Amino acid sequence: MNIHSPGSRVDPIMAEVLRTRMEAIGQEAGAAVEQTAISPIVTESRDYSVTICDARGYLISAMSVAAMHFGAAAHAVRSTLARYGEDIAPGDLFIANDPHSGGGLHPQDIVVQQPVFVGERLVAWVALAAHMMDMGGMVPGSSAVLATECYQEALRLPPVRLIRRGVEVSDVWDIIRTNIRSAALIEMDMRSLVIGAHVAEAKLAALIGDTGPDAFEAAMTLLIETSERVLRARIADIEDGTYSAVGWVEWNQDLFRVPCDLVVDGDRLIFDLRQAPPQVPHFFNSKEYIIRASMAPLIRTILAPGLPLNQAVYTVTEILSTPGTLVDSRPPAPIAAAHMDAAIPVSGAALQCLQLAIHASPKAWGREYNMGPPVSAYATGRWSYAGPDGNRQAFTILDGSFCGSPAAWGRDGLDLHRSLVPSGTSLEYADIEILETAYPLLFHRRGARRGGHGYGEFRSGAGCEESFSPHGIGEVVGNMTGARAWLPPEGGAGGLPGATNRFQVTHADGVVEPVDMRAVGLSLKPGDRFDILCASGGGYGDPLDRRAEMLRGDLDDRRLDRPTAERVYGAVFSPDGGIDAEATERRREAIRRERLAQAAPPATPPPNEAPDPAAPAMPIYPGVAQRGRHAIAERSGAVLAVAPDNWLAGCPVIETLVHEAQDVVMRVYLDPLSGRSLHVDVARRGDTPSIGILPRRWTQAATTAAEPQPA
Repeated sequence: MNIHSPGSRVDPIMAEVLRTRMEAIGQEAGAAVEQTAISPIVTESRDYSVTICDARGYLISAMSVAAMHFGAAAHAVRSTLARYGEDIAPGDLFIANDPHSGGGLHPQDIVVQQPVFVGERLVAWVALAAHMMDMGGMVPGSSAVLATECYQEALRLPPVRLIRRGVEVSDVWDIIRTNIRSAALIEMDMRSLVIGAHVAEAKLAALIGDTGPDAFEAAMTLLIETSERVLRARIADIEDGTYSAVGWVEWNQDLFRVPCDLVVDGDRLIFDLRQAPPQVPHFFNSKEYIIRASMAPLIRTILAPGLPLNQAVYTVTEILSTPGTLVDSRPPAPIAAAHMDAAIPVSGAALQCLQLAIHASPKAWGREYNMGPPVSAYATGRWSYAGPDGNRQAFTILDGSFCGSPAAWGRDGLDLHRSLVPSGTSLEYADIEILETAYPLLFHRRGARRGGHGYGEFRSGAGCEESFSPHGIGEVVGNMTGARAWLPPEGGAGGLPGATNRFQVTHADGVVEPVDMRAVGLSLKPGDRFDILCASGGGYGDPLDRRAEMLRGDLDDRRLDRPTAERVYGAVFSPDGGIDAEATERRREAIRRERLAQAAPPATPPPNEAPDPAAPAMPIYPGVAQRGRHAIAERSGAVLAVAPDNWLAGCPVIETLVHEAQDVVMRVYLDPLSGRSLHVDVARRGDTPSIGILPRRWTQAATTAAEPQPA
């Protein structure tokens, strides 16, 4: 294949052909994995990935429904290169699982890596990762909620050879078999990755051999450089400044606040996580590369969703962190949930920062996708039971990952989906018949949660609601993991927070028993029913602005009951059961007045001065604009702040208790003239606002106004 054209170093059309051929190779390798693996988490939920890197370990192509795998797999390849250097030969295949020493997302995800040679020249790598049902440690499934150090969690593997020059390293296989439960099943899942790696390696070697290694390297460099140019051009259209949001990590009675500041500087995105708390003796410590692996695909979805996902996305995602903290931990920090409890909310906060920055930027691409904060929630369990041979068999149900998406301007959210914008980052919703065949379970209900929405002018989608019982067995035992049991996901533009996660057991006598998100050793016997009620994102816009016909649809679809429609939306019903539009609007005006009457005064009342009517209105936040050195509520024209103050400080606030034990409150920031909800925050009592929006044009407005004007 000739990728050169007259007068140019690389023909971009042929480079694109190479890219699509690599995607096809990834799909073929994935098909091999699905046809040879055993566990439904791989074959049905598709919690695996195929990543192709160049000879340096830079990502050039990837295939998965779990895009956060890609950055972690590429990190594993670079760790293997750093460890073995020139001692890598054709026919080698490496394995790693320990995030502290070159592994993937967490110890239950193994990454097999096979170098690709043309002759004696290393030209590329293929890396396949998948979740294993068990990797040893103190509990079945290896998700050791009570672990206080990484040595308790799982068998830890730095990059080691599983195959040397085409011959299996039996010693390593023996170590793995000896240290894991359900060894025969896990080994088959591992071998499915080896098979997929062999498929990808053979086809990629043939492709590069036909193309020529030098030409292939030039084409991949062109693809990465082109993607980076597009991304940096999109970033350059975002207003320089600092944008802030907060990620929350829940643990028993403790809440960990992880602030994230995004500094936009020209064509750079710099995410500052240096205020993260120190690492803790709990299983959710993370690593900087895992945070980046989670963030980067989401950032690309917002900035340039049609762009190929390659190393450029990770290059433009700059992170500042402090070693030894929750987001960049060091041994012996436990790390079995490194990609979940901390990584998910921190990545969500980073994406919220980017969304805030884009909305404040009139020229930015993607402003039409303005939506509420991402849903940083999950609720899963690792279950086990005694097999026929007496050994414990472990399995995981991932349905608790299917939360309802946040709402957006002009659109209600999606059920059973984290995002309104397709990003290719959601696991597959496994077939219920497959789950019942593979595991000793009987499902009673599985679908969208009833009533579990974030309310607003546009409402969120609903998360998963399901229940199951043990079937054909005396007992199953679960270790629960989950987030967002206390702090509901926030809404956007004045929308209300969404639903929180809940576990519960309904016993045979009908008694309902709440289950803690960190419950360990939960016994579920025949007649017991385990219920999962998943979280949802928040609503978008003040609920009092939702149109009557949309409310009617919610009632007809049983997403909403009549008391909630009256209480939250101010709906007034006519005798025939319809919504009386005129009476509803009168009731809504009365509610807005009631809000202002009960609200606390602004923290920093703005001065009584009018903004410059000649100054152009520049966006700050949905419903809030900048005119010169004043921030105003767009609908009423009320002055909220004078630069460089935070506009939230100029809003009357209603504060209500959400969770007494953790002292969590909801704050509604109001337009001081109309009483409309401009922003709703969920935080601990006494905390500063969770968001900050300081474009440079705003912080400099005070200086500009103070400068003497020319005569």
